Amino acid sequence: MKFWTKKRAAALGLAAVMTLSLTACGEKTPSLEEVEQAIEAGTLTVEDALDKGWVDQAWADAYWEESSVPAVSKIEANRVGEFTTTTLSGEPFTREDLGDVLLFAFVDPASEEAGAFYDAMTAAWDGVQEAGAGMVLCLKGEDESGRFADAPFPVILYNDSLKEALGNNRGMVEDKDVPNTASWYENGSFLSAWMMAPDAEELPEDAASFVAMGQEGSTGDNAPSDSDAAPMVPMG
Repeated sequence: MKFWTKKRAAALGLAAVMTLSLTACGEKTPSLEEVEQAIEAGTLTVEDALDKGWVDQAWADAYWEESSVPAVSKIEANRVGEFTTTTLSGEPFTREDLGDVLLFAFVDPASEEAGAFYDAMTAAWDGVQEAGAGMVLCLKGEDESGRFADAPFPVILYNDSLKEALGNNRGMVEDKDVPNTASWYENGSFLSAWMMAPDAEELPEDAASFVAMGQEGSTGDNAPSDSDAAPMVPMG
């Protein structure tokens, strides 16, 4: 799918930048244990490790065989449980208030990138709505500046109930090195790779792809296969 190819390329580009922490200009080759830890932490891909010569194809094949999970299991593993929180204005908000397809974002208002992250979401809002999807912004801290008070989409608060509901995805949301992140949520589960900097121009296109995928899945004619399932960033 063209959509996944574009997303995969973006994810690989980000991983390539982050892998600089593993080695400085080729001076030191990381151990297999360090490579595996980096892959599981989401800072390196198996493809990058192969390209750099840090692992061979036999190692990569063995790793994929051991870590592969059926698409249905991935959906269950990334499902969001029941939760109760409030909006920024104090109104109750539960899982039932989420739409079928939406960008579910988590932002630390105190981070330097929070403003740009939020601006990208608001700029894409009309296009995402036209595509049939929605957005929800979850604040992981207090909105001391009042920046998010006039958001065109729901702004909710991160509390203990939502923490528990996130299950396997809680590690990504609470990663101190990743203050702002988002994933596409469809029919109860996070189905896309976690993005650190949403692109306002791409979000409507992404939304349309997920809406179409959801419609196909509801008919039972095109259930996702292992190869079609969204690439999830490992939680480590």
